[in-house]
Amino acid sequence: MSITLAIGTTASIASTYGASKSMSAVTNANPAVATLEAAHGVIVGDIIHILSGWELLNNRVVRISAVATNDVTLEDVNTTDTDKYPVGSSAGSVREVTAWTEITQITRNFSVSGGETNYADTSTLKNRQDQRVPVSRSPVDVQLPVFDDPAQSFVPIVEAADGVETAGRFVYPSGSRTLFSAFWTVGQVATVEDFTLRNRVDVSFASQPIRYPD
Repeated sequence: MSITLAIGTTASIASTYGASKSMSAVTNANPAVATLEAAHGVIVGDIIHILSGWELLNNRVVRISAVATNDVTLEDVNTTDTDKYPVGSSAGSVREVTAWTEITQITRNFSVSGGETNYADTSTLKNRQDQRVPVSRSPVDVQLPVFDDPAQSFVPIVEAADGVETAGRFVYPSGSRTLFSAFWTVGQVATVEDFTLRNRVDVSFASQPIRYPD
């Protein structure tokens, strides 16, 4: 059994992106390999935000694990299923996340909701055992309660991102991390709790997140 303490967890929003680079194709492979324009500048370890004709890849934020000229490997991204990832429709673009801004002063009431599996009832009149099949997952929402301070550097970054899918990152004390694209908002009116002013940053995931162990 392995137990990781939560103390030391950080949450960050992408505050700077590099220039958009065209992506001509993505392979149906595990891991998937994307072909970018010449002189793309992406290197191993870079975090990219993807726009793709593949709905299940669109708006995902992933790490690059290998580069061979214009071909970059999308770490832990599996696109082998051609029903989900049809051949010939993957083209799009990528942007590298070049800077992150930490959401500071998060209280210990950090919470996550959603992400559970939704099911369709496939029970028949004849069958005495009810049946169901998984069909989707509910949206993931994260609430980051913070001690209120409008002078914190993250506040204008989150305000500028309002209504725009923007990359985010959670880094845990173990070194593992979750990368995602989300809609971000910050409260406009402070509340009072334990005689202190509080606020919150709400994060609504816009696509499937990805978890890396390091």
